[in-house]
Amino acid sequence: MDKHPGKVFYRLTRLFPGDVLPMGRAPAAKVYANPLESVELSEPVREGGPSVWRVLSRVAAAAPRVGASLTHAEISQVLAPLAVRREGRGYPSAGGAYPLEVYLAVQRLQDTFPGIYHYAAKQHQLEQLSSQFELARWRAALMDMEAVEASAALVVFSAVPERSEAVFGLRGFRYALLEVGYAVGEVLVAATALGLRAYPAATFYDEEVRRLLALPEGEHPVVVLLLGR
Repeated sequence: MDKHPGKVFYRLTRLFPGDVLPMGRAPAAKVYANPLESVELSEPVREGGPSVWRVLSRVAAAAPRVGASLTHAEISQVLAPLAVRREGRGYPSAGGAYPLEVYLAVQRLQDTFPGIYHYAAKQHQLEQLSSQFELARWRAALMDMEAVEASAALVVFSAVPERSEAVFGLRGFRYALLEVGYAVGEVLVAATALGLRAYPAATFYDEEVRRLLALPEGEHPVVVLLLGR
């Protein structure tokens, strides 16, 4: 039998006629009760702006090149697709499980202390978890990518697959990874529309990124988006 872990995972999560998913109840999303500070983001622009087709034609993975700051308005707009709204969020989530969590490792954001922030999607705000941005450790975690130094912030997309598995069983792990991809795509489009540079890094030292964010067991970093100018 083929023991390749990816193939084993794919085989174990296949569906056949007659199979029934558990369809359990999704657990609640993460809540930080006592962040060091909460940063209210401005209301994102919902109308106007550049044509979506023109923006899509320009979307590309482009690493930041200039060590310049971002503004609150820019961060608000970039994260806006991830915010909770009446009909859900700006990306699909199988069963409404929302296994996605988003963090910002802030290096240069106007009127904001450097450090680690959790994005609270319901409130559309940043919750400060740490006052440290350890450039050398982040650069090492991303395999010595020079663009880390020029990035204003690193947007880390993590997955808590157990939320999806609570609804769909083992197949929920697939859905959790797919959801991260949907969300990264939305943020890439938003960043491009603002004229920012964004590079989604999926190759990094997982355990080091987990330690830098102090993620609990069962929460896995999936993509680190380098964001800047």
